[in-house]
Amino acid sequence: MVTALRGFFASAAAVALLPLCLAAQQPAVITGRVTAEGDRPVANASVAIQQLGLGSNTRDDGTYTILVPAARVTGEQVTLTVRAINYKPQTATVALSAGQISQDFTLAPNPLQLGEVVVTGAGTTSEVEKLGTVRNYVDSTAIVNSHESNFVNALAAKAPNVSVVSSSGDLGSSAFIQIRGLTTIQAGDGQPLFVVDGVPVGNTTDYSNLAQLGLNGGNTFPPNRLLDLNPDDIENVEILKGASSAAIYGSRAGQGVILITTKRGRPGQVRYSLRTAWSLDEHTQLPALQRSFGLGTGGVSPACQPSSDPALLNCGVGFANAGSWGPQLA
Repeated sequence: MVTALRGFFASAAAVALLPLCLAAQQPAVITGRVTAEGDRPVANASVAIQQLGLGSNTRDDGTYTILVPAARVTGEQVTLTVRAINYKPQTATVALSAGQISQDFTLAPNPLQLGEVVVTGAGTTSEVEKLGTVRNYVDSTAIVNSHESNFVNALAAKAPNVSVVSSSGDLGSSAFIQIRGLTTIQAGDGQPLFVVDGVPVGNTTDYSNLAQLGLNGGNTFPPNRLLDLNPDDIENVEILKGASSAAIYGSRAGQGVILITTKRGRPGQVRYSLRTAWSLDEHTQLPALQRSFGLGTGGVSPACQPSSDPALLNCGVGFANAGSWGPQLA
């Protein structure tokens, strides 16, 4: 008799717990409606549960449905977040239990549209481990400690596969930079694109008089444009080598991109920094000049070409006849 009663009560307890077990195995269905002022439905709004990585978009009538699998229904508190363009985001906390859960939202307008979600290649924030492209970071301290007046020269030996070549050691001479070398025969000078605080800048050099290019071949090459950038004003430098990372900047970034962020003010305690530098250049040797022969060629003085202006007393000599090997000087 006692054994029979124990079996009866055990069966009754199992039957009583059966609805609870079935309820625990049921998924949770979160439904609701997203509206704006005047009960206007907000379509295509994003409703997401950040903790679970689940979400949905609202329909044309503003309704949404999020299905949470039964295995993830643990009775915990989760946060629902709603985002929509032109509206301020809104959150709500709900208890995640099996069955139907209803949660409505009323969004406030955002006239400044500061909460929009945009996709852009500049200014985005992401973990370095998640990037699929090659990226090298150069700290401003390394640039300042190089004591280079030319910013491009300061990048030498700061990142792998970045080659920097100076035209000469003269003050103000140009510097040439390449990443990985040339990848196309139509790359121009093959230098990467510099982007200073979001503004594209080229490091090209230009002659003022292309007709005299051959005659001025022994002179210092014209300075590169990044010479105008003060290395002390730079906060950090990022070098993008991969083609996919540089694609957002167009065809000009075919040889890579160097992102430069300059220093700016920030809230907090006031701090000052002071740095001075000076340099001294002295010629080790001067060009040899002959002082034995006058103006002319082959020991003969050039023919005098009278000036068209009667007020000028001296005659003119053409550039082709203005040599330095005329008659021997007394």
